[in-house]
Amino acid sequence: DLEGLEIRHDPELASLPPYYPDTPEMRRLWAHQYDLISVLDMQVGEILAQLKEDGLHENTIVFFFSDNGFGQPRHKRFLYHSGPHVPLVVRIPDAYRHLFPGEMSVSEDRLVDFVDFTPTVLNLVGADLPAHMPGLPFLGPEAEKEHRFLFGARSRADDLYEMSRSVMDERYLYIRHFMPFQ
Repeated sequence: DLEGLEIRHDPELASLPPYYPDTPEMRRLWAHQYDLISVLDMQVGEILAQLKEDGLHENTIVFFFSDNGFGQPRHKRFLYHSGPHVPLVVRIPDAYRHLFPGEMSVSEDRLVDFVDFTPTVLNLVGADLPAHMPGLPFLGPEAEKEHRFLFGARSRADDLYEMSRSVMDERYLYIRHFMPFQ
């Protein structure tokens, strides 16, 4: 689980989101999450090193993204911003920089959905996008369109059935609970 991690995160120094109680147990859980992220960073480094060793580093576009967290309230399976908002990092070698819309930057503010990955990859390789395919390419020659809104759904989480839907843009988030009595 944490094999190979030499330095562990100190729970006393963990930066908790403001909606969590500041308790020793929550700090321990949050520090553990940072430890897991550190292990993942090491594994990504190993994959990138292997690409270099194999001579594929300058010919490979790397997509790195996460899921919605590890089950804490307001994250995985929740429609608040902290739930569907996940990290996405794309490494684009110099040979393919022309496929990135706009200026290359460290951070890009734009709405991307998981259904956008398939049309993006198809767009990068020059394939035609089927008209029935959901999602918008966010890289490649046809990447000029952006989402105006993203939609979310929550219907079941483990043993709980709870119907909620959401719509968000870059500024607002609206969540509609269809079973508020739950």
